Amino acid sequence: MLLVLSGCSGTLQTRWAGPDDGYYRWKPQMESMPIEVHGSVQQAGADEVAKQIPAGTTPQLFAVSSHGQGKLATASRIVLYIGAGPTSADERYCETAAVMQGTGTHSDETHLVAALCDGPRLIDVTARDVNNAAVQTEGMASIVKSMKRRLLSGLKVDDGFVAAEYGNG
Repeated sequence: MLLVLSGCSGTLQTRWAGPDDGYYRWKPQMESMPIEVHGSVQQAGADEVAKQIPAGTTPQLFAVSSHGQGKLATASRIVLYIGAGPTSADERYCETAAVMQGTGTHSDETHLVAALCDGPRLIDVTARDVNNAAVQTEGMASIVKSMKRRLLSGLKVDDGFVAAEYGNG
């Protein structure tokens, strides 16, 4: 069995991920998958940040845009936590009622956690600290695009490849 260790990838959640949760299943969906935003950055609330990201949304915005025809919590999506994350175990990343807890990053950085969710089921998670200046210069759309790449790189490519189950470095 081949293990690939990478400091820049997501962490495949083998406790919840199924045998079909590989790179080739999730890659085609990445561009159009909703990005559920929680938290705020630089005085911009979740609704405002969601509007800066292609396919960005919040549970409230999703309810309005879908005219009540479906719930975000049951959809395949990426859940983005800005400045905080759920207070308990990883499986809470995909829950709509996850209680967020601040992180101990420096005041010039924003902590981001992105979770690939299939409804309430966690597939993959990645985290990184982003310099606040980068949020200004790169923009949230670019930062989220890099988080998507990190999530994909944490997924297994085929039966001979298993993603590392180590931190995101």
